[in-house]
Amino acid sequence: MSIMDQSQQTEQEQEVIPHCYWHPEVETRLSCSRCGKNVCTQCMVQAPVGIRCRECGRTVRMPTFDVKTTHLARAIGIGLAIAIAGGILWGIFNGLFPVPFLRSLVGIGVGYAAGEIISLSVNRKRGAALAWIAGSSVVTAYLISLVINPFYDGLFGLVIIALGVFIAVQRVR
Repeated sequence: MSIMDQSQQTEQEQEVIPHCYWHPEVETRLSCSRCGKNVCTQCMVQAPVGIRCRECGRTVRMPTFDVKTTHLARAIGIGLAIAIAGGILWGIFNGLFPVPFLRSLVGIGVGYAAGEIISLSVNRKRGAALAWIAGSSVVTAYLISLVINPFYDGLFGLVIIALGVFIAVQRVR
């Protein structure tokens, strides 16, 4: 085989290699499993049924994370109710039992209740906005408890609040 034949064969091979539909300068051997368009690794979307192009593989938000404004309004109302009720209970409990360890149990309980009740009220939806609402309700409950019964736990009190917020956020995030 001569050099001329090899160069012609190489040119023919290059012509056969498909190029990306969106990036014509990129060679690829990948194609969409739905429409058959050629896609490069930058354009492909990994789907449960194989590789899809940008158009066929448009991601649809999972229903669990599709939080509507009605859900947010309901979560804000529930979060406010939990903050008020939890703050009152936390303040009364701090007056009855001035032991820091017992106060931490109330903070953790308020955090769990806030996360769980908000999650139930929005049909187990999850999202960052719900996490903010749940965490804010724990902090608000702590502030309300300080109005009812002022106490100071220093760094331990901040750890209690942080742990309550963490638990509340994990229930809805």
